Amino acid sequence: MHEGDSRGHGMRRRSGTWLGVAAAILCVPGAALAMLRLIPWDIGTPWIQLLSGFPASLVLTAAALAAAVLALCLDPRLNRTVLAATVTAMMLLQLAMVLPRVLPTGGTGRPSQASPAGQPAPVRTVSVMALNVGPTGVDVEALLAEVRVRNIEILALPELAPPGLEALEVAGLASELPYRALDVDWAGTGSAIFSAFPLDTEERVPDTIFYQSRAVAAVPGVRGGVHLTAVHVDSPRPGHTPHWRQELRQLGELQLALPGSPPAILLGDFNASQDHREFRDLLATGLTDAAQVAAKGLAPTWPAHSQVPPFVALDHVLVTPGIGILDFATFKVPGSDHAAVVAVLAFRD
Repeated sequence: MHEGDSRGHGMRRRSGTWLGVAAAILCVPGAALAMLRLIPWDIGTPWIQLLSGFPASLVLTAAALAAAVLALCLDPRLNRTVLAATVTAMMLLQLAMVLPRVLPTGGTGRPSQASPAGQPAPVRTVSVMALNVGPTGVDVEALLAEVRVRNIEILALPELAPPGLEALEVAGLASELPYRALDVDWAGTGSAIFSAFPLDTEERVPDTIFYQSRAVAAVPGVRGGVHLTAVHVDSPRPGHTPHWRQELRQLGELQLALPGSPPAILLGDFNASQDHREFRDLLATGLTDAAQVAAKGLAPTWPAHSQVPPFVALDHVLVTPGIGILDFATFKVPGSDHAAVVAVLAFRD
């Protein structure tokens, strides 16, 4: 072997070594979060918060895979083959957990205007919106402009306080959505539902940190009305994780307890994403996430208007079987650290 060949081989070997080390390091976050996501027992703070970044860890795992493959190409060895295979397996595992949120789905998903064989066509479409308005005061003019442009017929506003309610009334919300179920207060724990349809107000979700208004909307063409919950689940911050877990569980229990399985919509700030087992357990009670059906399950809603880009979907529109999902979107409203979520839903008689 010539000296130049020997020197070149040594350089490739050293480069392969460093690339292998980089691949192993870059793979750690995704592997750790995947294991946290898979373990069957309850986890606490800060692990719950870290799970919120699980989709973003795909970027690191992809970089790890590129480094592992390049290391193997530069200097093929058994240990580097094992490393590349391991990172590939981890990448596939993460993709299996994340891709369903961005791939179009069937099921309760998108009913067409022309009814499928054997199924009645939708009798009514309804646009719904939820926004955690926050304690600092949302821009009510911008909010009301979105309500008008998007033809919103049901609006849920977690964390609504009396000053915010007064500002909305002055801005003319009643002319758009004249009916309401109010649980506002001065402590930043209030809630409200506004509707273009008459509302039969029900007792709010009991024993929760934040008020969660409930009502039944008399939507024309929908027998028995549509049950609504303006969701605001407590956050899993230190000391509050048991409340967070219990409140998510309670939403599922209340839904299952409704007599006759009527159409229902739960919309608002769940303080949880599909990477949290507790939220997946809630979906398992028979609810469907509108964002996932619309292939927008990774659209982040928090933190909005922050130096940190939004990275987690905490706000959702969940519906019961029989309610079709025609569209879903998120957008920012000045004054809130959450993005608003909007869904266009189809109801069948």
